[in-house]
Amino acid sequence: MEEDEEEAPKELNTINSSGGFLVVAPDKLSVKYTSVSLHGHDVGVVQADTPAPMRRLLYYFEIYVKDAGAKGQIAIGFTNEGFKMRRQPGWEVNSCGYHGDDGLLYRGQGKGDAFGPTYTTGDTVGGGINYASQEFFFTLVQLFIVCYSHDFVCSYVDASKNGAIVGTVSKEKEMKGHLFPTIAVHSQNEEYVYHFFCVFI
Repeated sequence: MEEDEEEAPKELNTINSSGGFLVVAPDKLSVKYTSVSLHGHDVGVVQADTPAPMRRLLYYFEIYVKDAGAKGQIAIGFTNEGFKMRRQPGWEVNSCGYHGDDGLLYRGQGKGDAFGPTYTTGDTVGGGINYASQEFFFTLVQLFIVCYSHDFVCSYVDASKNGAIVGTVSKEKEMKGHLFPTIAVHSQNEEYVYHFFCVFI
């Protein structure tokens, strides 16, 4: 491998995960929540096996929501290597997450910002990093969502899933270093399938 090449995520990291609340399929691409979610720390979290490549213009991945479960508390986002694996992405520092049950974007705290539509069974949700513009972006079906972190304000244009631009959010300056694609599940029977893409230029 050439020195300037970076390995891209290919599967889920089954070693560093909150495994007591979920089951990862043998293919390391599918996850199901198996607990009963008695309190806020019963979150099933899995990171990708490697961080998103940094020496590219763009990195992107998706999940297919096979089953939204009892409450649809699936979240997609990015976290660093030291992230607490029993918390939703975005609830802790050095993390950002788009949550399916409320459509809010969380950035390093438990209070979210209005961001986009909720998502549920049958939806495909994507997350990415645009290194050129230093922005996180999220997609839902054909809906493109981004947001600004400078003033912690997210604009909201259209809640439909028809490809409308919903807003933008810049990558926080505090979120430095390697960031891992991360998914969390938090209610009974939630299940998703990871899709890793080499969409980085």
